[in-house]
Order: sequence, then C-alpha cells, then structure tokens
Amino acid sequence: MTTDERFESVEKRLEIVFSPTAGKLREKLTEKVLEKILTPVKCHIVSRKLEEKVHAYLVIVKTCGNTRYLSAWLESLMGITDHRNVVSVLYTRGSFFWSERHPFPHNDDTKENKESVKLLEKFTKLKPMKALCMGTRNRKWHLLGGFSRDSLNSQGDFVTVEMSMRGLDREKAKVFYEKEIVNKTTMTEESGICYIFPNALIDAHAFNKCGYSMNGIEGSFASFKSFGYDFKNEKKFKHVIPTVLKCFNPKQFTMTVYLTVPLKGNEPELKVDLKGYKCLEKKIHKLDNGGSIVYQSFEA
Repeated sequence: MTTDERFESVEKRLEIVFSPTAGKLREKLTEKVLEKILTPVKCHIVSRKLEEKVHAYLVIVKTCGNTRYLSAWLESLMGITDHRNVVSVLYTRGSFFWSERHPFPHNDDTKENKESVKLLEKFTKLKPMKALCMGTRNRKWHLLGGFSRDSLNSQGDFVTVEMSMRGLDREKAKVFYEKEIVNKTTMTEESGICYIFPNALIDAHAFNKCGYSMNGIEGSFASFKSFGYDFKNEKKFKHVIPTVLKCFNPKQFTMTVYLTVPLKGNEPELKVDLKGYKCLEKKIHKLDNGGSIVYQSFEA
C-alpha cells in the first residue's frame, strides 16, 4: 500500500444541540443547504431517509482524514440561525493513524484545541470546555466542545454510545468486499448488522471494492455510533453492545458513553458483561453541563 492509498478510518463526530427557541430549524437545513456546507470539506450526500421526526442523510467523504467540518459546520450555522440558539456542541474522535495527513487544524492536537475554542467563543451562550483526552497510545479518545447553562434542559435524558474497533476478524471483514453477488443489502444481512436495531429503517451504502456505511433510524459503523436510542432501558443496552461485537469480532475496541442522565454516585447505571473481553482501562469524567463521559477500552 502506497502513502497515497492509505485510508484514515478514524471518524470525526460533531453533535450540535439547539434550544427550543430555534423553531423549525430542520426545515431551514434543506438538502441544498447541507450540500453547500459539505462540499468545501469534500463530502457529499449519497442517500437519505426522511421521517416525520428525523431526517437522516448518509454522507460519504473522499477519506475521513480529509474533512475539516468542525469549522465548516459552526461557521455555516451562524448564517442559518441565531447563534444564541446553540446550547451544546460536542466534538469527538479517536487516535488518528496518520495525523500529519489531516488538514489544519486537525493535524496537531494543540492546534485543534485552540481553533475549536476560537470557533466556540463566537457562540456567546457557550462556555468552551477544557480539552479532554482519555485513554493511552492508540486507544486515545479526544473530546472538545462547549455548553450553555441550560443545555441539559434542552436535551433531556440522552445517551450517546461510540465504539471504535481494531483488529477485526478477517472472515467477518470479507463480508464488506463488493462482489457480483454481494451488495449493500447482503452486507447488512450477512454481517448481522440488521440485528443490532431489529426495528430500524436502514439506509446503507457499499463502497467500490470494499467498505460499508449505514444509518439506522431508530437509534443511528469498523466504528459504531448510536444516539437518541433508548439506552436508559438497560435490556436494550445489554443487547446492542454484544451484537455489535458479534458482527466484527475485534481484538481491541474502545467504548465511550456520553450521558445527560445523572450518575448513581460515581458509576453509570448502564453496565454490560462482555464475555471474552478484558477491560484494560476505565475513566469517568463529569462535564461542565452536568453530564458525564464514561470511557472504557477492551482487549480480547
């Protein structure tokens, strides 16, 4: 594999929460507006599922390492809605494989932190949080963001789960190579992804040669992210995590859970017994908005 062929698989995730006073903001964020935001950062929409309460767009990028949408999104929002309507911004990512290949400011942790604070200061209701890095070596998890005083009231009880997996089982990974008889539908079924959220409306995309991405409207992959799903129901949490692992059989993975629901003492209510995996590290960090981040890394 040459230097130009290397694919940066670590994703950057940006979560923006608006106050109820933002009104019908979803109607303003039309596909045409979204394309205008995404094009400068080399992204484009390949599919969409539009439901009554959720609009889910499947966005494909040239490579995850070429995107700098932290600045693109925040700067574009200033022209769409009053900046005072933004009550929470949370940006997360894992450890990059090749940080030097990322565009400014993502090619350096310190620069990324400084630039994000500059952007967040434009939103007067937000108080930028101190940059947070959890984990060690290639298992690091970075968090940047800012919150207003009423961010938890705007979000309600909310749980976001992110998993980043490495050392995938080769037989499991073969499913995601496109062949004449293999397409996005067979990938979804043969991998077992369809069983993670059994009632979800799935919108999938198979990359040319190999690769796969999807949205599932009931909650929202190898990285996996889910937000808005009813993880407060512990039975659902205990089903989803082992089912994700069964699809990929990774040798290592990290799991980060963002909760707006209060902790019981210093421990989260959501726990799961992951047979065959040993927890190498666990950290719990309480955020300025009253929410918390629970980080764990595992190894088979």
